[in-house]
Amino acid sequence: MTQGVVATVGAFDGIHRGHQILLREVVARARYLGIKSLCVTFDPHPDTVLYPERQLTYLTDRPEKERVLRELGLDHVLVFEFTRELSMLRPEEFLGMIRERYHLAELWVGSDFALGRDRSGTVAALVDIGRVQAFALHVVPPQKVDAEVISSTFIRKLLADGQVGHANRLLGRHYRVSGRVEQGAARGRQLGWPTANIRPDRQRALPADGVYLALVPLDDRVWRAVVNLGARPTFEEGERLLEVHLLDFSGDLYGQELAVDIVDRIRGTRRFPSIDALREQIARDAETARTMEL
Repeated sequence: MTQGVVATVGAFDGIHRGHQILLREVVARARYLGIKSLCVTFDPHPDTVLYPERQLTYLTDRPEKERVLRELGLDHVLVFEFTRELSMLRPEEFLGMIRERYHLAELWVGSDFALGRDRSGTVAALVDIGRVQAFALHVVPPQKVDAEVISSTFIRKLLADGQVGHANRLLGRHYRVSGRVEQGAARGRQLGWPTANIRPDRQRALPADGVYLALVPLDDRVWRAVVNLGARPTFEEGERLLEVHLLDFSGDLYGQELAVDIVDRIRGTRRFPSIDALREQIARDAETARTMEL
């Protein structure tokens, strides 16, 4: 068993600024005590298992979540596969599973936290469990930005409304969509604006259809990019794709995994009367993308 840890537990979808405050508190407390920090999280998101009818879309997939958690300084990340069987455990049983691997010195949670069967592991219940299992409980209040309580649900709504800049402020970073570059119809190349085409995961939360400024880390630098997200009404094509044009880049990206950090919206999607009109608008979009503040 590992020496004592300061731990937190949660889905942490998005790892937004509210999550980050809690997680940084955990890291700082562990360092102060001279022990390790631990984040316990789940894959898939619990709501996809418990409430499949809601068709939840996620803000961070498992690789990105683990990457961001490590960047925040967490020493250990423990990911449980979330199942209905896991959801039926009593809170003391679930904490016992953690204690089989780590000596739990302190548990840090948000004020609305609840754990275990029927959400019976409330803050009050965890205080009692902590007395029995010999760990201390610390509670962090909800976090706000400009009087708005930060939540993953609110961030999903902002993205769906195309308010990516606002969502990014609550996330504390640019919203990232990743995927493998696929062979497309070469429409962009024919227009003089070649694109890397990515088919987003259907369960991924996406911004509203439109044209966006994005940043793409590639080849030891970060490229500004113009991204068209959605269908292509001018060509009467309805499938939602992420079409990424890297400004001033030349090269073959087919088959590569590309991370696209979406900065802000340039305009909505619309049908153009001609290919020339579309080409002229893309040129204006590119110029806008070059001059927008990051």
